[in-house]
Amino acid sequence: MTNENKCGHALSQQLELFNNIRPLFANKPLIVMANKCDVRKISELSEENQKIFVDLIAEGITVIETSSLTDEGVMQVKAEACDRLLAHRVDTKMKTKKVHDVLNRLHLAVPTKRDQKERPPFIPEGALLRRKAMEMDAPKRKLERDLEVELGDDYTLDLQKYWDLMNPEEKQDKIPEVWEGHNIADYIDPEIMTRLEDLEQEEELREKAGEYVSEEESEDEEMQEIRQLASQIREKRKLKILTSKEKDTQGPRMPRTAKKVERATLEKEMADLGLDMTDKDDSHYALRSRSLVRKRKREVSAPPTSRTRSQSASRPPRDQSGVRDAKMLKKVKTMMKSSQKEMNRQGKKGESDRHVFDVKPKHLHAGKRKSGSTSRR
Repeated sequence: MTNENKCGHALSQQLELFNNIRPLFANKPLIVMANKCDVRKISELSEENQKIFVDLIAEGITVIETSSLTDEGVMQVKAEACDRLLAHRVDTKMKTKKVHDVLNRLHLAVPTKRDQKERPPFIPEGALLRRKAMEMDAPKRKLERDLEVELGDDYTLDLQKYWDLMNPEEKQDKIPEVWEGHNIADYIDPEIMTRLEDLEQEEELREKAGEYVSEEESEDEEMQEIRQLASQIREKRKLKILTSKEKDTQGPRMPRTAKKVERATLEKEMADLGLDMTDKDDSHYALRSRSLVRKRKREVSAPPTSRTRSQSASRPPRDQSGVRDAKMLKKVKTMMKSSQKEMNRQGKKGESDRHVFDVKPKHLHAGKRKSGSTSRR
């Protein structure tokens, strides 16, 4: 039950709801929590509302005042619930028949007194500490949520303070960066910055000494001429690429069907660039132009007869088009016959013929015959 000023329902309404669901808790331990005791206790309520709790206590129902804000009475409710549940389970088991078999096996040993010395029961220190922590008035440990409410905007979540390290001073150290299972800090040279400065000073001294200065004047005239020709060739190539792009932006710069460049035109263009094109009969481009396959002559077609029709000799038959040589043609015909063999065996008229000639399937006329008709299909 809750204070009516907080939940919006009067105690009479809460009592009516409790009486409606009370049959569900028949023969079960029951505890009533009077929450919001930090706002108003039972003794501060009106006489009518106090009578509600008095009647519940008279019926044997335990009433405990609690507060979820200050945790007052929460541990008491937990302890009471555990005790009641254990007692209820023991009572339930004692009523069964199995308990008689168990009682015959149990024996309670009570030591006899040897002298006048008092021997009280021993409770371990850890159990006493836990019992003390469960008490109602025990100080509550501050959680991170409590610190956040207390500090407000100045709160920062710091989980490293809870780390259990051998050296407490290392709690606030930066987390090491690990790459492929190795700590990067283990492979960093502590003197790397000093070495870098030394290298930079050494490079400055080399630049001042002129070690990286190239001596272009030391090149001979032949090397200078080669460099000049190379730059002219590069410029000419760039111009050709640009012109080809302007002609067809969607297609390739140099299609496969491009017109063959004549030898005379090529030699003229290279001569304009300053190259000596005399005595080039043994060069690669000259030999390649000679070895090009000439266009095959058109063969004279055979004179037409009454049974045959005229056909151009330059156009091969359909069964030979796309075939490289006679060996490949023979292989193609063999593959054609093997693919047609199954269709010829079945006696089909074509690919669309789906007729099945097997009128006596094997599964109906072979093996052990059973009683019944076998004329099914």
